[in-house]
Amino acid sequence: MSAKSTAVDHVTKTSSDYEDGHAAQGEFSSVISDEDRFGFSEKQKKSIIRRIDLRVVGLLGAMYATSSVDNATIGLVLIAGMGADMKLNSTQYSTITSMFYVTFLLFQLPAAVILRKVGPKKFLCTITILWGLTTLACGFVRNWYDLVALRLVLGVWEAGMFPAVTYFLSLWYPRYSMQKRYALWLMLGIIPAAFSGIVCYGISHLAGKGVGPKAWSQSQTGDGIAGWRYIYWIFGACTLCVGIFSFFFIVDFPEKLALGTSKTKRPFLSQEEAAWAVSRVEADRHDVMPPEFRVWEYLGHLKDAKLWAMALCYGCNTVALHGVGFALPYILSEGMGYGVGEAMALSTPPTLLGSITMVFAAYFADRFRRRTPFILVGACMVIVGLSLIGFVEIVGLRYFGVFLSLCGGLSNTPAILAWQANNIRGQWKRGLSTALLSIFASLAGLVGSFVFRAQDKPHYYPGIITCIGAQTIMIIIVLSLNVVFKRANKKAAATGIPIEGLEGFRYTS
Repeated sequence: MSAKSTAVDHVTKTSSDYEDGHAAQGEFSSVISDEDRFGFSEKQKKSIIRRIDLRVVGLLGAMYATSSVDNATIGLVLIAGMGADMKLNSTQYSTITSMFYVTFLLFQLPAAVILRKVGPKKFLCTITILWGLTTLACGFVRNWYDLVALRLVLGVWEAGMFPAVTYFLSLWYPRYSMQKRYALWLMLGIIPAAFSGIVCYGISHLAGKGVGPKAWSQSQTGDGIAGWRYIYWIFGACTLCVGIFSFFFIVDFPEKLALGTSKTKRPFLSQEEAAWAVSRVEADRHDVMPPEFRVWEYLGHLKDAKLWAMALCYGCNTVALHGVGFALPYILSEGMGYGVGEAMALSTPPTLLGSITMVFAAYFADRFRRRTPFILVGACMVIVGLSLIGFVEIVGLRYFGVFLSLCGGLSNTPAILAWQANNIRGQWKRGLSTALLSIFASLAGLVGSFVFRAQDKPHYYPGIITCIGAQTIMIIIVLSLNVVFKRANKKAAATGIPIEGLEGFRYTS
């Protein structure tokens, strides 16, 4: 009998006992924690990893792309005519932008728990379809408070995507393969958003085409349907299609594929291949099988200060990233004097370069198994970039500052996600941690949407100073946690007292 056959027989037998309540979690873990038991060649292992990357990271990246594009749309439709048609002032626009974060903030905490209970297919595909329908509906609004209501609903559906996916990805990969996968997933979401400005500019030329109620027409001419409505309709339809497509191809939890209990209709891995993939994670941190969920035990993890520190760190990074990202179209048009078409086109290159920088930084961070040096370099890039945007008169240098700030901020997004995933052990605790990171990012989004105000053009000093302050706080947190982690590692090595309840576990600095 081959090594692979023996391994899968062990997994099948133990999984049957596990489901019947006869086997302990540790017994199941002992079966899958030995990679050598499976006998795969290096070529076969690379093939398995490529298939996981394509099916898991690729599909989730497509779903995240729809979320990124939908979020970027609000700034683009403003300069595509929505602001003029609805006669929006800066307060009304900030309200429309920020209301999304009210519900987005409230519904993130239980995301990983719901994902675990109902499964990836039902949860992720359903919310994608629902926010596609909501985006479509935004094209039918008659006044600004209709849009406020729809943005509140949109926040409910999109709240689950980020914390659920970051948690789900951590189930598939060991700790020092995580940042590359987070970066690839984010890049797949960011690149379509980067080109959304150019796409929106093209779609906006549909202005005046079609017929409909008078409320749908352009305020400037009164003829045809406003171009910004087509932007909502087309982007919403694309999101809807991605959600429906994903329903047929999204994968189940890795341990269910390994156990042979998955209901995935189009399996991309054999049971022994899935068991090997799970064995890599189990050997790395011994938390493949989640314990029984107990709400008070789950919430009890909130007593761990490092969860809050990492969440605050992520939020500080997001203040600048979302603030500049959301305000970029009108920073370029109102602050730097570019026309509408130029502003939409020029919003693409900084984001595109930032996503490429993010992947390169992630590759080297995983290779050297370090996080904090890369985070600190990224934060310094953001501070320099923001300083150029806010305190320099030369337009070319200010635009270069946009490149620096987005490259640094985007690179730090997967770096901080991987840093917390590396240092938080246990599925429920890690799920809670990713939810906290997302909640703090939502709060940061609220801050970012208000600090870049139209009346502060051309330099936007309040927004620039706020973002620089947030980056400074982040640097202090990163340096402080780095000291704490190094001391904990030295103490564990000297005394043998386990970290995070696992002998041999060490924090990543």
